Amino acid sequence: MVESPVFSGLDHKPGWTAIRQWLRQGGVLGFPAEYAYALSEVPLWRAREDGQRLYRIKGRPSGKPVLYLAGSLRVVARFAALPRDPRRRRFLAEPPEFRTFLLPAAPLAISLGMAKYGKVAFRIPPDPILRQFLRFLDAPLSGTSLNPSGQPPLKTPEAIRQVFPDLALVDGGFRPGFPVSPIVDLSTAERHVLRGSWRQFANPGKGR
Repeated sequence: MVESPVFSGLDHKPGWTAIRQWLRQGGVLGFPAEYAYALSEVPLWRAREDGQRLYRIKGRPSGKPVLYLAGSLRVVARFAALPRDPRRRRFLAEPPEFRTFLLPAAPLAISLGMAKYGKVAFRIPPDPILRQFLRFLDAPLSGTSLNPSGQPPLKTPEAIRQVFPDLALVDGGFRPGFPVSPIVDLSTAERHVLRGSWRQFANPGKGR
């Protein structure tokens, strides 16, 4: 049995090509996002029959949405409808902060199974190296937390290997698992900040 690879951290840029190749081959891996490890794949590069595999790996109910990381608004615009209102567009185009945007899903996102309730969630990370890597990918990367559903986040590569021994991994060292990104809903006439359950995708006015 071939052991799943452990890739060097993102600060080692010569290793980026190997990570991208793994993802382009339809691979899934543990990936160090800003404060926590994510269970990551590129929807564009996975096989159609693997559309539910993140849910299977985590034991997560399939009705819960998955957020996506992107390196630029240009990538986001392929998968989501950006706001037309100038003020909201400027808000989206501000220098990246640790926040996730909820947007109307474009047909491509719907066809790839990225959307829930007609919406898709994206974050452009503020971390410059992470953002550069995502630009290098030039494709959205899933950012759902890497842990069995309902369990605390896994904070180290060693802990991840114990729970998911067959999962490929980018070694980002220790990740604290918090804070959690706020969700800003730009899909409606008024801007809403969501801080509760992902179920609020269906009714963004609740729990503000």
